[in-house]
Amino acid sequence: MHRAGISHQPPSPLRTMGILLGALFSLEIMLMFALPYLVPTHNEVLANLADAASLTVLFLPLLYFYIFRPYRRSAELQKSLSENVLLHVIDGVVIFTADGMIDSFNRAAENLFGYAASEVAGRPISSLAATECRHKMEEALLHGDGSTGAAWECTGVRKDGSTIELELSVSDLRLGKEPMRLAIIRDITLRRKGEEELRRALSLLSTTLESTAEGILVRDLVGKTVIYNRRFAEMWRIPESVLSTHDDEVMREHVLDQLKDPRAFMELTTRLYREPERESQDILHFKDHRVFERVSLPHVVGGRIAGRVICFRDVTEQTQLEQQLRHAQKMEALGTLAGGVAHDFNNILTVIIGYSNVIARSLKKDDPLQHPVDQIIAASDRAASLTASLLAYSRKTTIDPKPIELNQELRNFNRFLKRLIGEKIELVTRYADHPLTVLADRGQIEQVLMNLAANARDAMSGNGCLVIDLHPLTIDADFVKLHGFGPPGDYAVITVADTGAGMDEATREKIFEPFFTTKETGHGTGLGLSIVYGIVRQHRGHINVYSEAGKGTTMNIYLPLTADAAQPPLVVPEPMTAGHETVLLIEDDQSVRGLVGNVLQDAGYRVIEAVDGEEAVAKFREAPETDLLLLDVIMPKKNGKETYEEIRALRPGVKAIFMSGYTADIVQKNGLIGDGLVIMNKPLAPNELLYKIREVLDRPRG
Repeated sequence: MHRAGISHQPPSPLRTMGILLGALFSLEIMLMFALPYLVPTHNEVLANLADAASLTVLFLPLLYFYIFRPYRRSAELQKSLSENVLLHVIDGVVIFTADGMIDSFNRAAENLFGYAASEVAGRPISSLAATECRHKMEEALLHGDGSTGAAWECTGVRKDGSTIELELSVSDLRLGKEPMRLAIIRDITLRRKGEEELRRALSLLSTTLESTAEGILVRDLVGKTVIYNRRFAEMWRIPESVLSTHDDEVMREHVLDQLKDPRAFMELTTRLYREPERESQDILHFKDHRVFERVSLPHVVGGRIAGRVICFRDVTEQTQLEQQLRHAQKMEALGTLAGGVAHDFNNILTVIIGYSNVIARSLKKDDPLQHPVDQIIAASDRAASLTASLLAYSRKTTIDPKPIELNQELRNFNRFLKRLIGEKIELVTRYADHPLTVLADRGQIEQVLMNLAANARDAMSGNGCLVIDLHPLTIDADFVKLHGFGPPGDYAVITVADTGAGMDEATREKIFEPFFTTKETGHGTGLGLSIVYGIVRQHRGHINVYSEAGKGTTMNIYLPLTADAAQPPLVVPEPMTAGHETVLLIEDDQSVRGLVGNVLQDAGYRVIEAVDGEEAVAKFREAPETDLLLLDVIMPKKNGKETYEEIRALRPGVKAIFMSGYTADIVQKNGLIGDGLVIMNKPLAPNELLYKIREVLDRPRG
C-alpha cells in the first residue's frame, strides 16, 4: 500500500527526457531571438559564450527539478524502506562480501545469534556455524550458485555457545561496483523438533499397527485406502497386487467370495459410506469357519469426518470355545437329568427283574406262564440296557479301565461288525503299523464301535463302504488352538468313515444330544451317538465329526495312549450261588429290600434286614457273627460308607458289598471308588447278585 500523493518511484526517464529536450529547444529558440537585443555584439565568439552561459543558467533549475530532486528523493525512500524491511523482517539477514566477510547484520540476526551488528562486522560468516558445518557453509555460501536462492540446513552457534538449527538461502547482491551476497537465515529449531516428534509419533503408530493382533484399515470418504497394517492383509488374504491399488472397492471384490453372507457385508458397508458419522459393530462368518469381529468408527480430523477406521479381530477360537462351553453345559444338564431318571428307574427295575426271576425259577418248563414271564424278563433287560445307555451318555457309569491294544481289539471285533452291517456293505479295516495301547474299558470301546457301525449302516441304507482306520497322532499346542481340544500328547485315533447320506450343519450340531434322531418314529432311540460321546469323554478322549449332505460322514475319536502293557480279557469261573452264611441287608427302599431278602433266603442265607444306617449298626451289635454286609450307598441318617466304617470299627475285616442306583459321581463323592470295596449297580439280577455274594464270601480275609 502507498500513501496518496507520494510516489516511491522516480519519474519516467522517457517523460523526463522529453520535457528536458522540449525545454532546451524552447530556451535555445528564445535565446536565439532575444540575445542579440540583450547582448549586442559583433563578436561571434562572445555571442556563442553568452548563448551557452544563458542556456546553462536557465537549464540548471530544470535539471534539478526534473532529475536530481526526484532521484535523490527516490533513493532516500528506497534506503529508508530497505532499512525498515531489514529492521522488522523476522528472518535474519546477513550481507557479506564475496570472500565471506560480514558487512551488515539486521536486528533479527542479532536476536538469532546474540551478537550486536558491530561485533560481527568484518568477521567470516562461517564463524556463525558449528564446527562440523563450517566447511559445508563455506562451500555453499562462497562457492555455490547464488542465483537460485536454494535453501539448505545447518547447525549454527550463538554467542553463548548454544547451538541452533538453521535454514539458509543465499542470493547474489551488488552494491555499487562491489559484488556482495545476501543470506536469509531462519530459525528452524522448533520445526526440527516438531518434525522429530512427528517422526516418533509416526514410528510409534507404525509399530503399534504392526504389533497388534487385529487387522486395521483406514480409508477416506471416497474409498481410497489411507493406511493398513500387515495383519489386515494376512487376515483377509489379500495379495500385494490388490493392496497396491489403494482402492477399497477393488479389495472388497477380492474378499467377498470368502464370506458366508457377502450380501449382508455389502449392505452394511454401503450404509457406512452413506452415513459416515455412523459407528458399527458386527460379526463376519467365513466359508472356512473363520469368524471376525468388525468394529467401524468415523475418522475425525479437526472436528470434521475425514474417513473411517475399521478394525477386524479374529474371534474364531473364542467363538469355538463359547460353542463348546454351551454344548458342554447343555450336555451336562441333560446328563444330570438322565442320571437322576436312571437312578429311580433302576430301583424299579431291580424289583421287576428280581421277582420275574423268582417266578421263572418256580415254574416248570412247560408251564403256560413261562413264556409271559420270559417276555417280562427280556423287556426288563432292555429297560436296564436303556438306563445303562442314559448313564453312559451322562458319563457317570462306573468303568473298569485297563490297558488294551486297539489293533487286536478291532481284529477280535471285526467279525461281529461284519454281521452287524450286513453283506451289502463293504467293511475296510486299516490297522496301525505299531501297537496302540490305551487305558479303557473293553466293553465300552466295543459299544462305541458297535454304535458307530450301526449308525453308518443306517446312513448308507444297506449299500456302501464303511472304513475303520487306526493310527497314532501327536497333538501339539497348534493343534489344540486350531481344533479346540487337547491336552497335547500322544493319541490313538479311531476313524470311522462311511459313504452315506451325510448331514448338514444344523444336524451336526445336535447328533450327540440324547433322543435326537433323523430316523422315522419307532426306528432307533436317538441314544447311539450320545452314548458314544459319553463313553469317549469318560475315557478322557475327544470326538469330532466331518460331514456334508450327500458326501458321507467321518468321525474321529482321540484316545490318549498309555505306556502300560495290554492285558488279555480274563475268564472268571462262576462260583456257587448257594450259601448258609449270615448277611446283614441294609436298604431303605422296601420293595428292593423285600426282593433281595427273599432271593438270599431262597439261596439258603440267613438274612438280617435294616432300613437305614443307624438300625444296621444296632443290629450288627446284636449279631456280631454277621459274615457279610449288603448295603445301599445312599441312605437316610447314615450313608453306606459311614455305616460300613462304624461297623468295621466294631469288627475289622468285615466283608461288604455296596449297591447303588446312583451315578458314578455320587459314588465317588462318597469315597467308595478306589478303596478296594465291591460295588454292584442296580438294577440287580438275582443270579448276578448271588454270584457276587458267593465270590466275596469265598475270598480270604485281609
